[in-house]
Amino acid sequence: MKKLQFKRIGFLIVFTLLVSIGIQVWRNYNQFLLIQEQLVSEIQQSLDNAVENYYAELAKTDVITLTDMRSEGKSRTDSGNVKQQIQHLRIKKLDTLGSFLDRVGQSKELFQALENVEKGGLDSFLWKSSDQKDSLNNIVLLDSGRSMGMDKKNELRIFMGKSNADSINRLEFLTSKIIISITRDSLDFEKINAYLFEELDRKGIDINYRLIHLTGNEKEDSLLVSNTPNMPFKTVSRSTFLPPGQSLEMYFENTALTVLKRGMLEVLTSLLFLGIIGFAFYYLYQTIKNQKEIAEIKQDLISNITHEFKTPIATTLSAIEGIEQFNPANDPEKNKRYLGISKSQMHKLNQMVEKLLETATLDTDQLIVKKEAIDPEPLLRQLIQKFQTIAPEKKIDLILPAQLKPIWADAFHFENVISNLLDNAVKYGGNEILLGIDQNGMHKIRIHDNGGNIAADQKNRIFEQFYRIPKGDVHDVKGFGIGLYYVRKILEKHEGKIELLTGKNSTTFITYWP
Repeated sequence: MKKLQFKRIGFLIVFTLLVSIGIQVWRNYNQFLLIQEQLVSEIQQSLDNAVENYYAELAKTDVITLTDMRSEGKSRTDSGNVKQQIQHLRIKKLDTLGSFLDRVGQSKELFQALENVEKGGLDSFLWKSSDQKDSLNNIVLLDSGRSMGMDKKNELRIFMGKSNADSINRLEFLTSKIIISITRDSLDFEKINAYLFEELDRKGIDINYRLIHLTGNEKEDSLLVSNTPNMPFKTVSRSTFLPPGQSLEMYFENTALTVLKRGMLEVLTSLLFLGIIGFAFYYLYQTIKNQKEIAEIKQDLISNITHEFKTPIATTLSAIEGIEQFNPANDPEKNKRYLGISKSQMHKLNQMVEKLLETATLDTDQLIVKKEAIDPEPLLRQLIQKFQTIAPEKKIDLILPAQLKPIWADAFHFENVISNLLDNAVKYGGNEILLGIDQNGMHKIRIHDNGGNIAADQKNRIFEQFYRIPKGDVHDVKGFGIGLYYVRKILEKHEGKIELLTGKNSTTFITYWP
């Protein structure tokens, strides 16, 4: 896969992921606004219901109906309900309207109750003296529900509440009646708050708020509003029971937390959807990236194999050509030399083929490790001597402890592991190479050089099969990229491991043997 094509695929994946995220954010934002609008509407409805309930409760006592006892016949005054007593009312005689109004005006207890209505329910003042059983009191309570009474002195029958007033209105024969409805200029915030809290709790809304009663007085209203805590949302009661020119405003805090709680399922669904898409795109990108790297490694391997195989083949062909064209006398010495060169190159070619075949068995059960107790000193000294002969320009030292313990390992693969690491140090490392053993705990063999040619981002990758640190098309060092992979696999077969420590002018491979 070409580099430009891979970049285009990466850009396309990122663009698609960003579009998906943008769509989900836009969708969640619109959902947030919709839920917020519904929440504000529910708060508005809760306020209206609270005001309606407040005035409905007041209507039970703030409506009083007066009828003329002189226009009624004798009626039962037992403790039956109001509707039954009203049904027994009958016309006895008609009184003049003026006389009826005069007697209403003379009822001092009634007007005293009307004057004190702001201090409590109207019935609490109207029936107050009746509870005291004062013989001089003119108001008499007729039923246990405190719905009906009478003014003995002024011959007036008194009915409390809007329901009683509606019932009396349906009795057409009661021509002398007065219905008094009390309108209050002030509001009992404690009661309204109780109703409002009940409504909000029923709808599952938990917010901080403040109520403000605007009476229409510009100066007082502006002062109230200015003293209100800064809250971003406001709603106004739409109740028709409020006195004309007055309004009840409700200020409340930001509802974002409540909205999020209500829309939590939507948010979690979107996050799950984005997570799945993100994971799918990431997995796709990694798969394509791995395929690209495999293709690059394959191409590099083919290039390396071609380069490595070409040298012994070309050398062998040159030797054969020398026998054919440059030895007309068929000199045995020349033939032997040319054939020796050819044999040496064929052995080298065979070793490379065997190494490739051996690598194929590392991940299978075909590779059998035959562990035995081996003395590492002679083997390590032999390897040091070998590589010192190969690279005399480099300084290779061996540091051993006074007493060496045997290492339980496969002798053949143990030698190959140390040989591979020394070979890498000679090829890629600096001019000073140090091999040492530490036998405290596990057997640790260190191969250190002062090259420091391995970048930090290559530390883990160099142990991958066929991987070589990229150097373009330069083939100044031979190899297939299987040496360190072989080392890692052999150590894993021995239940050991390998570590790489890098620094400035420092590279250290540490092998751990059980």
